[in-house]
Amino acid sequence: MEELDRDKLGCIELYNLETLLLQVPSQSANNPSSANKRALNKMLSQKLIPTKERNTLKRFARNMSFFFVENWKRIWVLTLWISFCIALFTWKFLQYKRRAVFEVMGYCVAVAKGSAETLKFNMALFLLPVCRNTITWLRTKSKLGSVVPFDDNINIHKVAFGIAIGICLHAISHLACDFP
Repeated sequence: MEELDRDKLGCIELYNLETLLLQVPSQSANNPSSANKRALNKMLSQKLIPTKERNTLKRFARNMSFFFVENWKRIWVLTLWISFCIALFTWKFLQYKRRAVFEVMGYCVAVAKGSAETLKFNMALFLLPVCRNTITWLRTKSKLGSVVPFDDNINIHKVAFGIAIGICLHAISHLACDFP
């Protein structure tokens, strides 16, 4: 195993282990001596692919491709959620920027109303996991279950983080404008 770990990382890749396990029994039965076993180990370590990619750009690209393949559902749902929050905030911000109250209170009222709009959306979204029957139906009987990770609690906590940011923006904007 140590000969397979040329880069001294303390581990080998799965395909190296598969090659080791598939080739050793067939070849070690023919050569039972310990000198032949060492020669076999050396031969296997020379045949196997190195475990660490030397080119950092290729290694980064490979790691990113693995990351996207494993987490594509989370990534697209998170991107959709952030895009929707930005769109709601911008819509309400621009709506209040054109009103007369903007002349009196300035940007604070537009930021407060924009963050309040995202808060409404995030609070409604946060209640969705509570509806167990609806989630079960969406997960099993609709095609939406194949592209949306309904059982992903990490993304639900990201919505809670969005709620906390919205509350802070809303409260600070009102406090900055209303009291002065």
